[in-house]
Amino acid sequence: MALRYRNDAIPSKLAAPFYAAYFAVLGVVLPLLGPYLQDRGVAAVGVGLITALFSLPKLIYTPALGARVDRGLWFPGVLSLHLAASIVAALAIALLEGTWLLGVAFFMVGLGYGTVLPLVEAAVLERLPESGYGSLRVWGSLGFVAAAAASAALMARGAAARFPLVLAASLVMLACTCLPFERSAHPPHQPSRGRIPGAVWWLLALLTVHQVAHGPYYAFFSIHLLEEGFSGAAISALWSLGVVAELVAFLAGGRLERKLGRRRLLGLALLLSPLRWLLLALPPTSATLVAAQLGHAATFALVHLAGIQVVQASVPGSAVRRVQALYSGLTFGLGVVTGSALAGPLYARVGGSGTFLAAAALSGALFVAWLPLARRLRAQDEGPAGIGKNRPASAG
Repeated sequence: MALRYRNDAIPSKLAAPFYAAYFAVLGVVLPLLGPYLQDRGVAAVGVGLITALFSLPKLIYTPALGARVDRGLWFPGVLSLHLAASIVAALAIALLEGTWLLGVAFFMVGLGYGTVLPLVEAAVLERLPESGYGSLRVWGSLGFVAAAAASAALMARGAAARFPLVLAASLVMLACTCLPFERSAHPPHQPSRGRIPGAVWWLLALLTVHQVAHGPYYAFFSIHLLEEGFSGAAISALWSLGVVAELVAFLAGGRLERKLGRRRLLGLALLLSPLRWLLLALPPTSATLVAAQLGHAATFALVHLAGIQVVQASVPGSAVRRVQALYSGLTFGLGVVTGSALAGPLYARVGGSGTFLAAAALSGALFVAWLPLARRLRAQDEGPAGIGKNRPASAG
């Protein structure tokens, strides 16, 4: 049964602005980071390294903090303090020279930025009704689209050099939306050491490798298309199209959850993922790029929609912040770090087509690995102890 906290509710009118502001930051980073670093003279391997360093704190810092919060650590201003460090680091980017110094600055940006999501999201998921996540998470997609459109205008005007200032401004907006959560995200349960089942660890590993396959996309999609002669406006429009597809998937997610169940929905998305990377491996045309970006509905939105809820529903309430920090740290931390770091030398060696072909092969292997894991998760659901102790799960 879902947990309810009458005196500590997080209404959607507070969560929606948070999601919009959080993913607006990504709407600035993903389209502009690669071109900005190239303009600063950073080579392909350095671009991959810096992209990885931006996500690295999710792996080495955020899970440890999430575990401490589940065990009772919380202090006023914890979210604002982390974001303040990100804002200072973002402003410093324009003043620094060299790949490693830029990498340190982006590491600090990612440290504050990556910390707030699992703490807030665990609290939101604890309080949402079943199948309600997609309709709330769609605000993140809207925030990304708006920010990506603004990024397109900067690229079209040749003003990508303003990236550090725009990034800092977007982080300030995020900090404002976090203020209501300084109290509400505090765990309402008594501190304890909830156990994470073995099947959940395997699921986290699979979802992590799924993000490894996204590394070439996050680090080199813009660069690949620039080298193929596409304009900055066209590239930003393609980024936005992917998020529009994501938005539609989140809106339809509740209906799909009820019809298929979360596990079957996750399996379907994993099955479709290799097709997207195969499309990007082809010589780029308007048709193949549009089809590939529409595939973002499966490779990101449906995998995330189903995966994050299966993970949270599979652990006791006393472990949800730890498991959400692990989910964020392993998937969008280790997965993106590894994928981005590997994509740099791979892109330098085989180019965009070869790199996306490798991503397709990896995604195909993941779907094969998913089949026995799905049976194991189903058996765990049907076992004597069951799962879903934290909230209801129409796992399917």
